Amino acid sequence: MSARPSTRGLHRPGSWLLLAVLPLFTACSGSGMATVRGKVLFQGAPAKGAVVFFHPKGGDINSQRPSGVAGEDGEFSLSTGNLPGAAPGDYLVTVVWPAERKEQAVKAVPRSTEQDSSPPPDRLKGRYADVKSATLQATIKSGANRLEPFDLK
Repeated sequence: MSARPSTRGLHRPGSWLLLAVLPLFTACSGSGMATVRGKVLFQGAPAKGAVVFFHPKGGDINSQRPSGVAGEDGEFSLSTGNLPGAAPGDYLVTVVWPAERKEQAVKAVPRSTEQDSSPPPDRLKGRYADVKSATLQATIKSGANRLEPFDLK
């Protein structure tokens, strides 16, 4: 027989702390984020490389803005910071579609010459870039969201 007393039925003080903190950790870990997929088209064709930004309606300068980049087929999925998805709510949507940089032929260029580091021009000429004049909108609901395509003109 063992001389140790039984610990059955006794609760460790640390276990209660874990149970109290676990819901807080879960809430902060992005569990409230909804998955969001959509598509960006330009005149009916996929807008590969278009960048979409979702601006919370009524948000301020510090509000997080979910974003995504359209792939070959125009499909994008949103992420907010490092977390996949977006918080449920109503959003204004802006889109910028950077022009592709042409690969420059390799030339003997003096090292002192700097290459152009300015961002490429927006193929949409800024028509969808300003949140103050945004015409695109979306509502994100809890769970999985499949948005109607944004068909830009």
